[in-house]
Amino acid sequence: MELYGDIDSGKVVLDRKIGRVLFMTLEHEAMHLEALLHMFLHGAGALPPPVFTVPSWTTLAVGWNQTPKPISDTVTLGPAMVMLGHDNNEANDKTPDDIRNHEFGWDNESPKRQVLVGEFKIEWRPVTNGEFYQFYLGPGKGNVPLPTSWVEEAGAMKVCNLDVHLGDP
Repeated sequence: MELYGDIDSGKVVLDRKIGRVLFMTLEHEAMHLEALLHMFLHGAGALPPPVFTVPSWTTLAVGWNQTPKPISDTVTLGPAMVMLGHDNNEANDKTPDDIRNHEFGWDNESPKRQVLVGEFKIEWRPVTNGEFYQFYLGPGKGNVPLPTSWVEEAGAMKVCNLDVHLGDP
């Protein structure tokens, strides 16, 4: 935080080397948040912060179920040219440029390149736990493993230790 203050005051000049360190620090902290979210979603006994209000899932489900679904289960995307990666050579960190608009990336994201993505179809929404469970009981039986976060309690399949019954609508 002191470094941010020094940059704001002009005591330290923000260059690409410092920008790279700050960007890596931000991504590192984001990884901690991702790990914490994973622990909350999959950890037994994890509790939300005391000021967190649990959504009314039943009310939300009613609204979601009343929303008409698209005509098709899939959407067609492409063909399209897409840009992947960054022109971000760490050896050029001494080069003076507009640091606030510079894109940083990992070494495996360089150089920036155009890629032609052909036409493809994709489902318009993710597969739900209930849909995967039906697949697991049917065509997936013996072909796909049960997710490690699923447990069977008293004859009901549940996600983690949450009271979510996969057989419920």
